[in-house]
Amino acid sequence: MISFSGAQFQIFYQDEIVPVLSQLNKHRFHIIRLLGILCVVFILGLLLQVFFGLFVLTLLFIGGSLYGFYYVATMWLNFKLACQYSLTSLMMKYFMQTPEIMNLSFRGDQCIDSKIYLESGFFSENATNYEGNGLMTGNIGEVSFSLSKLRVSVTSNIDGKLKPQFDGLFIHGKLPFKTSGAAIIWSRREKQEVYKAIRKFTWLGAENKDDEQSNAHFKESFATYASPDTPASSILSEDIKDLMIRFYEKTGRALFFSFVENDVFVAVAAPENLLTMPLFKKFRPDISILTFLDIHLVLFSILQEFDFHH
Repeated sequence: MISFSGAQFQIFYQDEIVPVLSQLNKHRFHIIRLLGILCVVFILGLLLQVFFGLFVLTLLFIGGSLYGFYYVATMWLNFKLACQYSLTSLMMKYFMQTPEIMNLSFRGDQCIDSKIYLESGFFSENATNYEGNGLMTGNIGEVSFSLSKLRVSVTSNIDGKLKPQFDGLFIHGKLPFKTSGAAIIWSRREKQEVYKAIRKFTWLGAENKDDEQSNAHFKESFATYASPDTPASSILSEDIKDLMIRFYEKTGRALFFSFVENDVFVAVAAPENLLTMPLFKKFRPDISILTFLDIHLVLFSILQEFDFHH
């Protein structure tokens, strides 16, 4: 199982991450100051027109401030991209201190294809809106993987409105060999939301394997479905099951896992932008970055499980 040292991360956080956070904060405060100045100029323009009727001067003040707002909006979008890229790059640098994690790269303008997302079997409905935010690629041992932050919505059959289907981190691992059988595991709290996917999987011949799970806590937290020739005991080791239980009980985040042939999929709900500073809200980098670390520990450990034991 992948292991991140707490003491090692504290050193890395202070030496590598804190200086970058300091620079990003300075940039963020600069944007806030510019926004404040533009608001003052805009209000002055309105007051000039109301009290003095100076149309030309008012037009100059308001026109200039509106252009400034556009400029600041562009600065903010670029800042968000820079923030995500900088912090993601630092986290990848930390991940690669672990021998099993190799060849990491990140492209902010790409994401996992929607076809791969559907192949996981976690959901049955085709996405109405499919958005991805960045693509991390690399290797866990001999398993190559792609990872993206996805936001997926579908059209409701009841009122025709968009409803969220998944918002979080999705990883697809490609094994250098084919496994026998197939399985999907859903966190039990979300079982009602994915009943169509469960029904589709059972139509393909899968069976409920909860009774075969020897780990009572895992059975309480997760629903297991697999092909008839796939024993529940062979899907995941007890160490990985315990890791998933601890993570699920600690965070309450939806957690899905599946495999078929040489494909492995894991998804974890994460609706918040963990590595992006908000403009006005207080940013807790220690909490956000540790959450990011915990989620990736689960994702990477499950892929390593297949590298070692399948």
